Amino acid sequence: MKNTRERIVSISFILFMQKSYKEVTIKEIVQKAGVSQGAFFHYFKNKEELFQEIIDDFLSSIIGAFNSMSKDSLYQFYHDYADYFIRSFSIENDGEKESILSLNFFAFCFEALKRFPSFRGKLLKAHQIELNTWEDMIRLAKVNGEIKSPMKDKEIANIFIHISDGVGLRSIFMESSNEDARDILLTLWDSLYEDLKR
Repeated sequence: MKNTRERIVSISFILFMQKSYKEVTIKEIVQKAGVSQGAFFHYFKNKEELFQEIIDDFLSSIIGAFNSMSKDSLYQFYHDYADYFIRSFSIENDGEKESILSLNFFAFCFEALKRFPSFRGKLLKAHQIELNTWEDMIRLAKVNGEIKSPMKDKEIANIFIHISDGVGLRSIFMESSNEDARDILLTLWDSLYEDLKR
């Protein structure tokens, strides 16, 4: 059972994924969360402070996810990443799984960049951790003989990352389900992986 603060944050995240920052009101947050305005203001001074916490939680979850992925092989790592991809873009709303892989996701990020200049640095740090993790896995895969590519580790890492970025963006435009996006991602990564093994 979530405590009141966690419930407010969780419900607000869903709302910010469905609407713009401006469109989401404190009144709507407290209604959807089933709490009083007093409870809201007990935990947060205003909507902006809540938004800041949601952003920090979001980035922490991305960074934390890399620690939970298998480091046994590059193959298992990128499959874990694809599973994370589908989970991270799904939220539970009123007992129903719902995709947040939409233009609102980018609106959420751009709003964060606009409101909080420090977000850019945090986002860059998260991206650097992602790149470093991929590079480490690729280096390990080369050492273990899993792949044999003459390309630099960083180049291969960027190819994996940019494929996922492209699949995510295209999936938004095509209104693909998270499962379809995952399947496309794995098809492309599997092809790249097979090529790297030669």
